[in-house]
Amino acid sequence: MEKRSVRKRANAILAISAAGILAAFPFQHTFVGGLLFAAFSAGTIGGLADSFAISALFGDPLRIKWPKWMGTHIISRNRERLIGELVDMVGKELLTVEAIRATLQEHDLGGVIARYVTGQEGSREARAIVKKLAGELLASADAEQIAEGLQQLITEHGDALQLSDLLADIGDWSVRHKYDDKILSFVIEPFVQLVKSHTFRSVIEQFAATAIRSYEGDKLRRRLVDYTAGLNASSIAGKVQDWLAAFLEQLAHEDSPRRLELKELLLIFIRRLREDEALRHRVESGKRKLLEALKPHIRLEALLSKRLNEIRADIVSPQDGNEGNPEPSKLIQWLLTELDHGLDLLRSRPDLQQSLDTGVKTLLLSWIEEKHALIGALVKEKLESYTERELIEMVKDKAGRDLQYIRLNGMIVGSAAGIVLHLFTFWIRGG
Repeated sequence: MEKRSVRKRANAILAISAAGILAAFPFQHTFVGGLLFAAFSAGTIGGLADSFAISALFGDPLRIKWPKWMGTHIISRNRERLIGELVDMVGKELLTVEAIRATLQEHDLGGVIARYVTGQEGSREARAIVKKLAGELLASADAEQIAEGLQQLITEHGDALQLSDLLADIGDWSVRHKYDDKILSFVIEPFVQLVKSHTFRSVIEQFAATAIRSYEGDKLRRRLVDYTAGLNASSIAGKVQDWLAAFLEQLAHEDSPRRLELKELLLIFIRRLREDEALRHRVESGKRKLLEALKPHIRLEALLSKRLNEIRADIVSPQDGNEGNPEPSKLIQWLLTELDHGLDLLRSRPDLQQSLDTGVKTLLLSWIEEKHALIGALVKEKLESYTERELIEMVKDKAGRDLQYIRLNGMIVGSAAGIVLHLFTFWIRGG
């Protein structure tokens, strides 16, 4: 039932009650007439009293300037106190941190978020957000600032990186995962081909010829001995080439003694990188010298600027030339692929949804605990923005229907009380 219809009903009943007083007055000496007169009189008085009290909340009843002690204009005169009590009620009773925490615990936020973002509409919006975010980040990226920051990090904070520890970690990881064997096999094969090549043999032969000439000089005896022993550049180059090829081919086998010795030396070197202070000092000193040597030549701005421009152009320009349905750039394709993969995992794994639920609730509660005072401040700011008339109208709009029921209840209860009192006095008089 609407507020206006309730008010009309209350007014109608009050009018009927007042008319009933006049109708029953001539017959009040009779039992029925007295009973009706008492009921109509008490109901009318109760209705008028409640109507006066309700009107006093908002202004002057009957538009008469009543004295202050009558308690009119209750909302206007108690505006600040009412606002303060409403603020306290909202902040300290209704929306307390504990109440919000209890409410959040009743809901599976992770599941709700997962169902939305993995649905058709949520997935589409998530993809749009990824594209927009990537474009905005790249548009705001300043190559000069990024390059300056990287150069400063490299040159001024290079000592923070212990190169000896990093090399030892890389070595340990390589040995554990058998990447040392893979690297050796990858490196040895081209070296074997190089050693067996005619070009390599020619180089060794040239070195051998130069060494022989330097040894023999102009001494005939040495030349004679070398000739007799068969020492010439061609034979020396062949033997050296065969020995190197055989050595490398032996290293290519994972179970060869030479390879095992080489791996043992690698393990010893890794251990020394961690324990030998002298070696660690030489490695760090070499790192600092290298950084100082590279410092004047490190120019990242041009490289970063070129790369950023390429990525920006790749994002904003369609690759297939079809403006109606442009193909996403490689970067966007990669981002969207990773997003789809993440959404698939979120859809299929309840543990990820639970982690998401816990994380979201933790963030929300942390923010609420930090900003809880803002709830009362916002309520107070909103209420204080209303003028007295607007505040009164808002109360009428929200509580007017219930206030009209108060009038109805006042008339009903008043009538019932009048009937009871009449019956009681009638019984005392003895009928």
